Amino acid sequence: MFDTFFTYTGQFTNYSWEHGICFVLTIIFISYVLYAGKNVWSDEKKRQYITWICAFGAMTQLFKVIVKHQTGIFDHTNDVPLHLCNLMTLVMPFIMWYKSRILWAITFFWIMAGCAQSIITPTLTETLPHYEAIRYWAVHGVIILGALYGWYVYGYQLTWKDAVASVFSLNALAAVIYPINLFLGSNYMYLNAKPPGKTFYDLLGPWPDYILSLEFALLIFFSIILIPFYWGKIKPVLKLT
Repeated sequence: MFDTFFTYTGQFTNYSWEHGICFVLTIIFISYVLYAGKNVWSDEKKRQYITWICAFGAMTQLFKVIVKHQTGIFDHTNDVPLHLCNLMTLVMPFIMWYKSRILWAITFFWIMAGCAQSIITPTLTETLPHYEAIRYWAVHGVIILGALYGWYVYGYQLTWKDAVASVFSLNALAAVIYPINLFLGSNYMYLNAKPPGKTFYDLLGPWPDYILSLEFALLIFFSIILIPFYWGKIKPVLKLT
């Protein structure tokens, strides 16, 4: 058991039984925490519990860095937590604890338009109970949970100004990460090449064309994400037509 926790096999397969079970369990966990946060926990516990849960996700991310460094297999081109989902995992505990609506709004679009698809088309290579598999599902589960928690439990709403701020912030972050990739020879945020395996990126064309395609795709996704928050204004217009 201990050996399987650290031994790399590269045997995870998308749309396998393991993928399906982990996906369903992640959805169940997210649903339970949202329900408890909305209907069971006190106001103080709402903030405490979600912060602890998100902190666990952050610790699994940091655990990976520590383990790889201590075992001498740390790869600066892949193991620095600079992928968007990994960055969100480290930031989410602070967003939840300080209840920062601005940061929540900016990252909500990133998570729901980008990171959420990672549980549908994982870039994971290791099977459970390997720590990398635990980290992968914990990381993506808690950031999706954090995004939905801000809306469902804290009652935050999104506006088109939030979407604009999110687009500009994401491009600013990419502008910082891209030269880091050139310096390290890495591919963080998949700015220099597509991610491995079959993912959403395969629909966007070859590199570097898919970067521009991704910008348009994000505008579409961000607009779709806004629809539920503007539905009260959109519905009367649809009735008139």
